Amino acid sequence: MKIFWFVAKRAPWLTVLALVTAGLSGLCSGGLIALVHRSLSATALSSPEVGSVPLVGLFLGVVVMTLLSAIAANLVIAYLYRKILLNLQVQLARTLINAPLRKLEKMGSAPLLALLTEDIDNISETATELVPLVTDVITIVVCFGYLIWLSWQAFLATLVFLLIGGISYQLMIRHEQDILTISREQLDTLYRYFSDLTLGIKELKLNSNRSEAFLRETLRPTARAVQKSLFRWDAAYTVISAWGRFLILMVVGLILFLLPRYLTIETEILSGYVIALLYVRASILSVIDVLPELSEAAVALRKIESVGLDLAAEATPVAETSAPVTVWRSLQLKAVTHRYYREREDSFFTLGPIDLTFQSGELVFLVGGNGSGKTTLAKLIMGLYEPETGEILLDGMPVSSEPSRALIDQSSVERHSFEQYRQLFSAIFTDFHLFDQLLGMGDQGPNEQIDRYLDRLQLGHKLSIDSGRFSTTALSRGQQQRLALLVAYLEDRPFYVFDEWASNQDPVFKNVFYTEFLPELKAKGKTVLVISHDDRYFQVGDRLLKLTDGQLS
Repeated sequence: MKIFWFVAKRAPWLTVLALVTAGLSGLCSGGLIALVHRSLSATALSSPEVGSVPLVGLFLGVVVMTLLSAIAANLVIAYLYRKILLNLQVQLARTLINAPLRKLEKMGSAPLLALLTEDIDNISETATELVPLVTDVITIVVCFGYLIWLSWQAFLATLVFLLIGGISYQLMIRHEQDILTISREQLDTLYRYFSDLTLGIKELKLNSNRSEAFLRETLRPTARAVQKSLFRWDAAYTVISAWGRFLILMVVGLILFLLPRYLTIETEILSGYVIALLYVRASILSVIDVLPELSEAAVALRKIESVGLDLAAEATPVAETSAPVTVWRSLQLKAVTHRYYREREDSFFTLGPIDLTFQSGELVFLVGGNGSGKTTLAKLIMGLYEPETGEILLDGMPVSSEPSRALIDQSSVERHSFEQYRQLFSAIFTDFHLFDQLLGMGDQGPNEQIDRYLDRLQLGHKLSIDSGRFSTTALSRGQQQRLALLVAYLEDRPFYVFDEWASNQDPVFKNVFYTEFLPELKAKGKTVLVISHDDRYFQVGDRLLKLTDGQLS
């Protein structure tokens, strides 16, 4: 039922339409059995009703209604599947964007990829099974209603037989979801190893011992464990499905051979029971077959909720009452700290407390050894990490995760939200990602400024930009960094952060970056924070900050 409400919340009117068409199809399908049995009974009695225009017309009308309602139901189901799949992917993407960065980093990319692909696909596919399930259930109900009309005593006996078989069926599937849950956890690990394979392919190729150990000690055992778990589930499903088919035939046999010994039942009624049960057998088997898919969807839904990305309601960004800040004078970190776990050292690392102030138009260098917290500090400054203690002040006004609230005169706010605050920054990290187009910058037509920058960055012969889209991103890492620098320039934000940008550049571009690009940004009134070890260029900056074991000097 949880899956049903999950789907209904996302497409209520479409779900209602699907249920109506499915219900109509089920009613027509179930009604056919009464007409068939009536015709057979009339034939056996040589009744003049056989072949009569009203009966034939009614039969043809019900057949046509069954056909049309089934087509309509399947069309609605197909649209529902695509709509649910798209909505889930977009909603999850929105939720990921609005989720805390630290939380996403702790989760890793492999579980997120599994959520966006396998789990969402399981839920979407199951959504399409809910409507046929309604058709089958209504068909079963109509047929059972007809059986009660024929003989309630015989129906009670039939119901007892079905309940006994149903109890045995439930006993067989009670551990099914446990198997699926274990398999789903193992799949997360397998996806992580696949990610290691693609990201570390160069290191694996350079060391045959490492590659063999990777296959032998990590990938193969995990894949084998997933295979065993899923095979157990396949085996259980096969046995359960076969048992369900056997139960229906067994009930037919009991009614046909055992029931007449204990109940006085007319041959016409007995034949009606056998025909109805054989007719409804397909619907019952369809219900049985969809139960494992419902189990898979339930496990996928629990997995999504367990990582704190509940899709029960679409995530929405923080509501703003004012435009993003573009003009500022000072940015202050006041006794800010951030603590996180470092796996290599098997210990917790604490950055801070940090007291730091930036003035608009400053060019500041930040240095420190590996693991000193430089990138973490940059993420704190930009609001990508929220301080665990202390606060960030922009022009004396605190930055908070709570929505900003306008004062009476509507001219200022009591606080800035982090969503609003982050719009001050443009950054290039060491692990930056380069999109294939200029997102969020409107339709970039022919632009002389862009062409000049491409030539200046020696990229004009490598690519072009048409309608805001790059002709290629198949560039060296250094060239990608230069293209990312162009994107950052076009964003035109008040505060720039460069994390080891020049590390992959040749001496010529290093010199251009430090002696031309950075001073140009400063001349435009931009604040620039540069994480770098190129001490020969520190003289172009206004200040030099140093981090040692999380402490700033």
